[in-house]
Amino acid sequence: MNTTEQSATQGISILIVEDSPTQALKLMHVLSHHGYRVTTARNGTEALAALATQVPTLVITDINMPEMDGYELCQRIKDDPKLQGLPVILLTSLSDPRDILRGLECGADNFIVKPYDEEFLLSRVQYVLANLELRRAANGRPVTEFFFAGRKYQLHATGIHSIDLLLSTYETAVQKNLELSKAKEKLEEQACQLREKNTEMAADLEMARELQAAFIPRHYPVFPGRSSPEQSALQFCYRYTTTTELGGDFFDIRALSDTKAAVLVCDVMGHGVRAALVASILRGLMEELRPIADAPGRFLTEINRSLCTILKQTPTQMFATAFYLVVDLEQAELRSSSAGHPSALHVRRSDSSAEPIMADTEAGPALGIFDTAEFTESRRPVSAQDMVMIFTDGLYEVERTDGSIFDKDGLRTAVTGLSRLPTPELFDKLLASIRQTAATGNFDDDMCVVGVDVVQLLLNGS
Repeated sequence: MNTTEQSATQGISILIVEDSPTQALKLMHVLSHHGYRVTTARNGTEALAALATQVPTLVITDINMPEMDGYELCQRIKDDPKLQGLPVILLTSLSDPRDILRGLECGADNFIVKPYDEEFLLSRVQYVLANLELRRAANGRPVTEFFFAGRKYQLHATGIHSIDLLLSTYETAVQKNLELSKAKEKLEEQACQLREKNTEMAADLEMARELQAAFIPRHYPVFPGRSSPEQSALQFCYRYTTTTELGGDFFDIRALSDTKAAVLVCDVMGHGVRAALVASILRGLMEELRPIADAPGRFLTEINRSLCTILKQTPTQMFATAFYLVVDLEQAELRSSSAGHPSALHVRRSDSSAEPIMADTEAGPALGIFDTAEFTESRRPVSAQDMVMIFTDGLYEVERTDGSIFDKDGLRTAVTGLSRLPTPELFDKLLASIRQTAATGNFDDDMCVVGVDVVQLLLNGS
């Protein structure tokens, strides 16, 4: 505060009547900082006691207080011949026209609407003080009676007083309108910024979705390598759906030699960007560990160790389940390992059967949890015309319309009944059947299923 302001407020005392200690301190701090001498009272009763010993220049009182509200305090002041010239400012929410009428009725000189800012408070105080002598000069007390909202009001107000108070109300309305306009502008600016951010995020998600889609194999390896796709000893087929733009399920197919193929199917915890990032990490690890890719147990052990090292540095726990299969056409053998993942089904078309390749007890823990986990390997023979079906749990964890869950046993039964069909037709009929009985008409989670058809064995490596 500068010297001019100090001179203008010197000798002016203000009584604050406020039952809230926090609000009283706020008012006291602002007014004292600008040179006013400030005293406080907690309610109307305390205020009248203080006024009996010392009369300030101005009273600022809250309306809602225990024992005696602000209206009654103002009325008592205006009815007292010794105090009637004392200006009173009411602190109010001004949420109802009756607030104005009750202010006029009790003789209030002005309003300050809560919440208020410092500049507005000071301007209102200065306005009241500047017109103090003019109010004292207009000392007549004409009485006007009228009804509003079912109540009769008696207004003891001079023309100057009424105009003063109404101007105060108008100024408050203008102030609130300015505040609303500023708030509206700020909201519009924030809405524009939010739209821009949403547009950027949508573009980023679309790019991530396209990158994720690009990882899905479009051209499969052939066996042996010199074969045409139609003559390949292994044929591949997949179906893939996500419940969000970025899914956590993925698969990859690699040729390890002219007679060996590797298939990895993973289900990363959750959905969205984090799941997609972990899926990308796993793809990278699969490429790095290619030298041991024909040993499923060792392969998953090393992937898990590397993934744990990476995820250990992040605060959010992430993990993934995985099923890894090596089809060896020269040895007529399936070698597999599981990290907390449902077992693949070995479909034998010769006898219309579908059996799990591994028992649940053979599966190790999910990837990314225990860095010391060791994964075992399962082996079983394979014949020409067999098919291996690898999938994520989104394929069978589906709630039916009757409230039951389509589980692994139900999946195995359904696949057995369709086992004679070509794999693409088998998948389409299976998925259509699941959707038809699903409560939502679709899968409840990301779903990935990959089929590996053994068209013929290559026992002599050719």
